[in-house]
Amino acid sequence: MRKSGLLLVILAVACAGCATAPAPRTIINAFSFSTSLDTVWSATVETFAELNLPIDNMEKDSGLITTDWINFTGTGNKEWCDCGGLGIAVENSRRGKFNVFVKQTGATVSVRVNCQFQQVASLGGTVVNRECVSTGSLESRINSLIASKVGN
Repeated sequence: MRKSGLLLVILAVACAGCATAPAPRTIINAFSFSTSLDTVWSATVETFAELNLPIDNMEKDSGLITTDWINFTGTGNKEWCDCGGLGIAVENSRRGKFNVFVKQTGATVSVRVNCQFQQVASLGGTVVNRECVSTGSLESRINSLIASKVGN
């Protein structure tokens, strides 16, 4: 029993040296639309529904829409974030948490999308959450869906 536990620790330490960090990126997460606040707000809520992103909190007066952590296991969305490499093959999933600000800024309406991603990995019964970086793919998708709905 001791040998298998020691072997697991040695394996974990050895493999941790093989892990790679996610690549830093510059992403575009703010967009402007030349239409009314009500139109952009409705298009944003519709976009969340279309992407199956369950809304946790929505306050039109403050312009904020948020989600809780959403598990993306098996949804084929690996293009949304870069988690680097763990260096070993383990059971893992990705999850994300999002907030969107919709605000009138002069003659336009601005939309800012903030995404937070994590990789949840399990190694020998220990769960590890690793921060991931956004690729900008989801932000771009949200922008294009809103734009198609508001006619921009």
